[in-house]
Amino acid sequence: MTNTFSRKIRLPLTSAMTFVLCGVAPLEAGSEPWSHHPSVQEADPLDELIEEAIAHNPEIRAAQSRVRAAEAGIPQAGALPDPMLSVGLMNMPVPDFDLSREGMTMLSFEAGQRIPARGLRRARERIAGAELGAARARVEVVRWSVVTRLQEAYFELLLVVQAEEVHYRTHATLEAFASSAETAFVQGLAPQQDILRAQTELAGIEEHLAELRQRRSSALAQVNSLLGRPSRSPIDPILPERTRALLGAEPGPGILTSRLTDAELGGGFPTLAELQEEAGHRRPELELAQHRAEAARHELEAARRDRRPGVTLMAGYGVRSGRQDMLSAGISIDLPVFRGRKQDQAVLRAQHARDAEDLGAESVRRQVRQEVAEAHADLVRAREQVLLLEEGVLPQARATVESAAAAYRAGEIAFVSLMEAYAVLFRNEIELAHLTAGLGREMARLEQAVGADITMENSR
Repeated sequence: MTNTFSRKIRLPLTSAMTFVLCGVAPLEAGSEPWSHHPSVQEADPLDELIEEAIAHNPEIRAAQSRVRAAEAGIPQAGALPDPMLSVGLMNMPVPDFDLSREGMTMLSFEAGQRIPARGLRRARERIAGAELGAARARVEVVRWSVVTRLQEAYFELLLVVQAEEVHYRTHATLEAFASSAETAFVQGLAPQQDILRAQTELAGIEEHLAELRQRRSSALAQVNSLLGRPSRSPIDPILPERTRALLGAEPGPGILTSRLTDAELGGGFPTLAELQEEAGHRRPELELAQHRAEAARHELEAARRDRRPGVTLMAGYGVRSGRQDMLSAGISIDLPVFRGRKQDQAVLRAQHARDAEDLGAESVRRQVRQEVAEAHADLVRAREQVLLLEEGVLPQARATVESAAAAYRAGEIAFVSLMEAYAVLFRNEIELAHLTAGLGREMARLEQAVGADITMENSR
């Protein structure tokens, strides 16, 4: 198994219980056998999975296909209507059907071309261009959705892997407890209650492991589904580099303090104001809303120009038997006799649609700022919880286990007291796994809210 919680963990459960049972000194700080810190040259597995998902996810590929469809719509929107060509036989005498009998009998060829109102084709082309921009923005919206869901599933898988390791170590330690208690019972040095208590804890651990195996299968299947892999394709999750960097950075103002102040991430990471400003430039939903508002403005322009009548140019050529051929030309103009019910209403409709899109874009801007603020607050809270547990609660829990172990060996406390101290440490180790995975999920959500990766380099 390869994973890590963070830089501050000092005493693994196995070393603590070895100390409890056998009097062996705990491992030195930083020597956890179950942690894994990738080297500088080693690629981050999560980054590789994100690149794979972007390349192969069908949702992203479908959005990219819509971009190509929108590109094809631009020349179509600005093109003239198709010309018309007609062929006919005029003034044919009946019943003998003699083409030379009447001078007006002719074989006619006519062509016509409708020309829309001036500027209408350009307005429609601009509408298609705005729709193309919206399609491109939707690709980014879908991409961030897929990436965030992938990271959430990845951190769920990481949580399960870390929790399984804690449970396996705990199971091994409890087996040692049970064996020690059984030996002491045979020698008449401990009551049978100690054996029963250790066996009860073992059964509880096995039950939790069964639940964790189910959660692992579910999280693994979700990650592989987003990647397009078979559901049980193996993935070995580790804590990503940027999450470790956040945990290793110096806490920002407002973290680990009782003062009521606006907290920041600190450690060279961007402030809330910087993140909100960055979101104003990078968030794809904002770009999408702006393109939709632009399309609505061009729709209004097109509706206004469509009130002007279009014209149709026509030309004809008639072939007569034994007589001179005839040439004809003409022009027809649209008569907007129903303008009040058609063209004027189309303009009114386009005006309301433009106003709605403008207001919608403003609403999206406000929503983005709110989402960044909420995601930032959640990430600050998650980081503070990890630091509090890691630097305050866990050291005390480990010290309590060592003290209880010494007291138990000296015969000063009962076996049940030692088990209770160990249970507290176990719960805190599991809680740290939950909080660390939660920190990764909150960071992924903040990145989605901003529309950019959150690193120290983002700070202005």
